Amino acid sequence: AVIDTLRWGFDFKSAEAEQRANRAQHLDSTYYVGYLIEAYHQFEKAEEHTGLAKAVAPLRKSIELYEKDFGYTLGKQYTREQIFSGAWRDLFRQLDYFDLSNRLINCYISLEQPDSAYRAARRLQQADFIFDFQAYHWLAWLYFRTRIYDSSKYAFLKNSIEANLQAAFDYTDSLEMRYQKNTPFIRSQILGAVIPGSPFYNAFESSFIKGPLGVIANTRGILYGYNFQPEEAARYFKMMDSDESVAKMVNLGYTYHAAIDFREAERYFSNVPDQGSRSRGGHWQGYSTLFVYKGNPLEGALTLQQERDKHGFTIGYGWDNLCLARMYLYSGYIEECGLSLEKADKFTEVHYNTSFREDQYRFLLKTLQLLKTHYEIKTHQFENRNRWLSWNWWKNMPELTYLKYTTVYQLANELAQNPERDMVYYHLFHTESIISFDELWMIIRNYSNSFFRDTFRKLQKEDPRPNLDRYYRYFRAML
Repeated sequence: AVIDTLRWGFDFKSAEAEQRANRAQHLDSTYYVGYLIEAYHQFEKAEEHTGLAKAVAPLRKSIELYEKDFGYTLGKQYTREQIFSGAWRDLFRQLDYFDLSNRLINCYISLEQPDSAYRAARRLQQADFIFDFQAYHWLAWLYFRTRIYDSSKYAFLKNSIEANLQAAFDYTDSLEMRYQKNTPFIRSQILGAVIPGSPFYNAFESSFIKGPLGVIANTRGILYGYNFQPEEAARYFKMMDSDESVAKMVNLGYTYHAAIDFREAERYFSNVPDQGSRSRGGHWQGYSTLFVYKGNPLEGALTLQQERDKHGFTIGYGWDNLCLARMYLYSGYIEECGLSLEKADKFTEVHYNTSFREDQYRFLLKTLQLLKTHYEIKTHQFENRNRWLSWNWWKNMPELTYLKYTTVYQLANELAQNPERDMVYYHLFHTESIISFDELWMIIRNYSNSFFRDTFRKLQKEDPRPNLDRYYRYFRAML
């Protein structure tokens, strides 16, 4: 009882949280709450890769100790009468296990450890709490986010992108069916034992009655957007209640971007709420291209630079620098572009609550390095008309030319090894593509023209989006 009181009445980000965790563990090192306090402290204050990694061990320890002492609560459903008779204590403990598991899964995904995340999600699913819909969401999300891999890399995956996507759809359907089955019990037996309008009632209703509907809508919207159905995707995203939802604004931005409705895309991207470092790293990949398309990249760069500097070296810092590099490049600020690329290269980014992965981060980095080198070569050609007699020419051009062609070779290898290249990269303006229309052109112009003419002719016929035809025709004409 003394240890339980230590978990209330303070900010988990504060130094006091660490002191309370140490005291609780000193009082009883076998009781899960001491490690819960430590885990929440590490998780809440984490602003980058190392911080999230520190949360994993106490999260796992707390879950293991919980299962040892309170394993009897796993798989149990408590009726209204049981809650009145004292089972509310076990219900609260179930909520602890649920929250610990979700934080652990979130850490694993953010740290690019999908196999560990899958095992943790399965463990939560097997606990079979009546109010748990999140385990099914995590499973759907894992299949979608790691879709380009197969079972040879991560044992839980299927052996094709299509099969992984189908698994994501199937788990989302299972989530919805479970929701429809379980919510009557939640309303009558759990919320029925609580005073309507009380803090617990409102929090529980928000998390387990209203919240899952938004999760279902968001996941379905992402999956339909991936499959070139932007209208259906937008319909699902608009089902999400709050306009303060980062996911809703970001995903609607990408959906309209994929539909070539840039005004609507800009409207949603510009209204993404700033909810701290963990709300970053998701929308500027698309938003920065809009500043380029409308000819105001410097305006976007100045806006993003203020946001980056405000948050500092936290989650999203690397993505911010990549997007800054893009806008500086198109503004003609080559030196600033290079500095931003260097910062992005050295930073260990955490891809938090986003479907973008580390391989995409590195691909965009190399793409922008290629463009930067290309413009540097053009600059030297312009400034040194008598190039054969110019010292600057002979000093810089061999190195720049070598750098350009090694980067072209690296990008060619990465595209060749990426099973998603046709679906995401060659389908123009795909929701999951992190390179722009112009950047794709700067890559493929270095390779076989006949291959890409045939590729874009085929994609032009297959792509169901009505506004894409002219862009495919433009690429074919350029080739």
